[in-house]
Amino acid sequence: MGPFPLPEAVRRHPVAWSLAATFAASLLLRGLYLAGAPDRDWPFSIFFAGDARFFHTAALELARGQEGAATLPYHPPLFPALLGALYRVLGEPRGSALPYKWVLAGLGSATVALCHLWWRKLLGWTWSFVAAGLYAASFGWLVLSTTYSNETLSALWLCFTCALVLRGNTLSWPAAVGLGVVMGLGTLTRAEHLGLWPFLLFYAWRARARVDSSKPATKPATKPEVGPWALRWAVAVGVSLLILVPGALRNLGTMRELNARAPLLEPLPEWVPVTVYGPLNFAMANHAGATGGFTPALINQGGNNGQLEPSRPEHRRLLLHGYAEGLRWMAEAPGDAARLLSRKLDLWLDGLRLGFGVSNVPGGLVGERAPVDVFVPDAGFLKWPLAALLLAGMLLSLRTAFAPFQLLALVVLHRLLVTLAFFGYARGMLVVFPALLPLLVLPLSVLARRHAAVARGLPMVFGGLLLVLWIEAAVLATRNLPRRFMASGSTDAVNGKLLQDDRVRLWPQP
Repeated sequence: MGPFPLPEAVRRHPVAWSLAATFAASLLLRGLYLAGAPDRDWPFSIFFAGDARFFHTAALELARGQEGAATLPYHPPLFPALLGALYRVLGEPRGSALPYKWVLAGLGSATVALCHLWWRKLLGWTWSFVAAGLYAASFGWLVLSTTYSNETLSALWLCFTCALVLRGNTLSWPAAVGLGVVMGLGTLTRAEHLGLWPFLLFYAWRARARVDSSKPATKPATKPEVGPWALRWAVAVGVSLLILVPGALRNLGTMRELNARAPLLEPLPEWVPVTVYGPLNFAMANHAGATGGFTPALINQGGNNGQLEPSRPEHRRLLLHGYAEGLRWMAEAPGDAARLLSRKLDLWLDGLRLGFGVSNVPGGLVGERAPVDVFVPDAGFLKWPLAALLLAGMLLSLRTAFAPFQLLALVVLHRLLVTLAFFGYARGMLVVFPALLPLLVLPLSVLARRHAAVARGLPMVFGGLLLVLWIEAAVLATRNLPRRFMASGSTDAVNGKLLQDDRVRLWPQP
């Protein structure tokens, strides 16, 4: 008997086909975006420079087996290690970063497809496809998943984290080990991922309590058995910490060497599981000159041109006592601190300004790229409607009928707290898309359940609009001429080049 015709194959294996279709559509749009991008050969994007230069340099050293002088473990190590592995497999860059961008685009597309896989249990087939289409077409993610950005890898670990926790009311042993591995790898990608543990445990405890309370009272009430549940979660936490041990041992030698270079200064901590940037970033994010976003003003005060040097006493103080200094300023100037928190929240919500497709509809391509952040358009059509939709989704998650969405609300809450403590990044909104999009779609799906016309028409409208975005990307890609952009901002006093780490204004070339 020959192979099934396509409709029959899809009917027999709908999950596999939807996974493949979502991945292919996402990768196609990323490829079309790259085809028309002026920066497709560069290791960074004009819309997001970030830490691309550091990632490239670190990856080259790893690929060549070089070991430079001991430096502070400031950046989490996993993304540079991934990039270094790509350099070893594909060869070092020879005038173009496009091959490596294609791999990262594939990684971003896989994240979209895998999210769709577990979203369908929360949202159903129709609305999970809508959410996946929005993720695939997100302009912010077209940018981040086609450049040297560790957000691409971080979103993948967040996708796996949510999927594993939502698998069932009880965490199986394989799931416990898998969750521990994913949480460990997520922490090695972005250190704050480890801070998700209290939120995951809170959700799991509440979910367990809901299950116990829903059981029929056929027997006399007995105290629920906590031991097996707690043991599985303890194993998950323990595995995640074990994943950090090799890096912590490597950092141990580095920190001892740095302390030996400045024996008269207060010693730096020798036990650094991932990175030292917590106290330093907190101090840089919370002081009288803070802007809400990233600014190295405190480092520049030392006269070191933004370069962190642990042997300088003023830098050493920030590395060791940054939390205390930031909290002291907040206590001394509560009004200014409150206004700064509001500014951070506003900058984070700017991530909702970003639209869809290669032209960033409806926001457009005129806007600014803040230091170490993603481009944000001037037009803010989507920001407050989407913020209201997100709030509605989080409030709906409090209802018992939508209890699994509480995990996603807690993930978004965790990111909000990280933002308020540190820097207000628009990319901080994008990195929680695996949890964010179901919350945005939830109010629409609830509305559709109550109104048959909405249930039929709204998904079709979304589908038609998303299809237009793919067609537009294909038309622009066939021109064989990359779109050109103009840029303005601060320049280097020596050679006149635009400072990529400063605020840059962008607009399409007429």
